[in-house]
This record gives sequence, C-alpha cells and structure tokens, in this order.
Amino acid sequence: MSDRKKLLLFSHVCNSRNVTGAEKLLLFSARKLSAYYDCTIVVPRQGSLSVQAHRYGIRTLLCDNPLIYAMCSPNSSLSGEIHTIAWSDSVQRTIGLLQEERPDAVLVNTSVNVAPAIAAKQLGIPVIWQITEVIASNEFTAEAVNLIDRYSDLIVGISESALLPFAGTQAMHKTVLLYPSWNPEDIHPELWPAQRWQRRAQWKIKPSEFLVGYISSYLIPEKGANHFIEAALNLAHRFPEAKFVMIGAEVQPEYYRSLKRAVQGSPHGQRFIFVSMEYHVESAFSAMDIVVVPGILPEGFGLTALEAMIFGKPVVAYASGGLREILESTGNGAYLVPTGDSLGLVEKCAELLSSSELSRSVGERNRVQAEVMFGPAAYELRLQELVQRMQGLSGGAV
Repeated sequence: MSDRKKLLLFSHVCNSRNVTGAEKLLLFSARKLSAYYDCTIVVPRQGSLSVQAHRYGIRTLLCDNPLIYAMCSPNSSLSGEIHTIAWSDSVQRTIGLLQEERPDAVLVNTSVNVAPAIAAKQLGIPVIWQITEVIASNEFTAEAVNLIDRYSDLIVGISESALLPFAGTQAMHKTVLLYPSWNPEDIHPELWPAQRWQRRAQWKIKPSEFLVGYISSYLIPEKGANHFIEAALNLAHRFPEAKFVMIGAEVQPEYYRSLKRAVQGSPHGQRFIFVSMEYHVESAFSAMDIVVVPGILPEGFGLTALEAMIFGKPVVAYASGGLREILESTGNGAYLVPTGDSLGLVEKCAELLSSSELSRSVGERNRVQAEVMFGPAAYELRLQELVQRMQGLSGGAV
C-alpha cells in the first residue's frame, strides 16, 4: 500500500461527448498532483472525463451531487439553496463515500460544486476549493465568498480574475494562484505540418487560403459564438481568400439554428465550416491561421487562448477576465478589444489577414511567451507552493 496521502478530486460534471475547460483542468490537476498524492477523480456519471482519466491510470468513482449555480451568479436564493443541500440525501451519500475512502484531503472543482465541500467539512477533512470561473459581482457576491471561505481550507484560483472577489476579505489569506499549463508529452510540434495539411484537406482549405477559427465545448451565447459569426461575415466580404471554422456542440437548438441561419442567409455560407465535436484538438489548431476568443462573460482563465498560443497561433480576444491576463502577459495587449465590440474583432483580424508575415511572427512569439509565462516549468514552481500549503492543512469540522 502506498504511504502517500490520498486526495479525492470532485468534478461538477462529466459530459458524454465534449469535455469542458473545467473538466480538462481537473484532469490536468489530477495528473500533476499524482506525483504527490494517490489521486481519485469523483464524477457524477461516466463520460469523456472518466474515460480519459482511466487512460492516464487515474482511478474514478461515481457520486452525483446537485450544483448551485447561484454560487457563480449570486442571488437572493443562495442561502436557502445552501441550507437545503447541507441537509440533503446527496450530502449524506457523499459523507458515506468519504467515510469509506478516508481521504487525507478533498479538492472541489468550480464554485458551483458545493456539496462535496460541505460533506468533507462535516467530517473535518481539509478542503481545497479550486475556483475556475469569475463569480459575478453584485450585492450577493459577499455571501458566495463567505460560503467558500466557510467550507474551505485553501482556495485555488486559476487566474487573478478568478481570485478578485476574495480580495480584501478574510478569505484572502487562504488563496493561491495556479495558472493552468500543459504536459509536454501531449504536444507534438514535429507532427503539426502533417496535421495541418491533413485537416485542411479534410475541410477543403486550399494552401493559399487563410482559416480563422473559433473553438468551444458548446456553441452558447456566453462564449460569443454569434459575435464570431458577425465578425467573420464582415471579414468574408473584405478577404475573399478567408474561410472560417466553428467548433462546438449544439446545446441550445434555437441559438444554434440562428447561427446557421446567419451564415446560410449570407453570400458567404460556403466558406463556413461547422464542426460539432473535435477529438483531436492539436490537428484542429494546426489547421487554423488565427484564433478568435470572443467570450462575453469574464473568463476564469481562457484555456482556448492559451492552447492556441501553444500551437503558435495569433489570438484575437475580448478583454474579459482571464483572457486579458493571458494576452497582456504574453505581449498581446494590442489584440484585445472591449467585450462586445465585434467590429474591434474585425479590425484586429484584418490586420493579421493583411500580412501573412505579421500573422506568422505573432504566432511564433506567442508560442515562446506562452512557454515562459504558463509553461510546465512556470507551473511546477506554482504547484510546489500549492502542495506545500496542502500538506500543511489540518482540516477542522464546520
């Protein structure tokens, strides 16, 4: 039996097809923390996350818990929802799981995944709460922050933006900043030229054409899919050699149909490619020339932007939350536009489309700067600080 401490990591979702950024991040965290802990990921159901976890030799368990979305978008119902869940059967089931597994600590992923934190604290098990989104700022924000403070021993923020609600509160001393990163073995630069050629051939993109890309787990308003289309239609008129790919699953049928109608009702419909699911993100990014990230809500981090930079692509984005941090820290402040300014997206993309040399040089710089600011070496230093603090936790019941 291993003499290492045992860590249970609770995922708020486990989607059957597309994997969200929060799921990717939890799996990445489990892989990295496995160097220090015996890690088990707890999922609400079987899905892509559990399949990928098994691929990396990470054990998974099933335990479904209700989510409280009022934690991320605080409102007057928050305290009532917390009280209801605290005494619910789901928390009792989670307590039973914890009593059976006897972990040394619990990591809870996302602000909405409250039940595992409540269960662990009732047993005096240390709770590390990873905040992956920006909690909305309003009159009830302090209540959400206080609840996270009450049911946690350590608060991990994936960006300064995610930690901003905790600034100036008593919870601030618990916070640790841990930007996401990547595993070097998952990146294969030597294959990118072949992947680019193969994917562009599949999508019928000529070598002389520019491909502007958008990628998200799901095509939803919060991720600005309609803003991308609005900007892309403008660019299509100005740049006949440009084509556009949108990667993301349909989850809101009417919204998805409105995106398709906007494209099909234009003279440029044949220059748009819709892809519902991408199993091989590396080849998709390799095929693109510019990546647009028009998140409407403040992003907790903006993993798509970082991934695009890893693959050496220019990124144009709305200055929302963590996206601003990523682009500014990598020298890309000039490619940020105010949130909602789709014409700003057009002008920044047009600048890059007008010069393949500029586009190439920006992409190459992005790859270098992404490595410096967010690469495995930088991540390991931050992770060491987190692990030291985790190993010093003693817990305590609420």
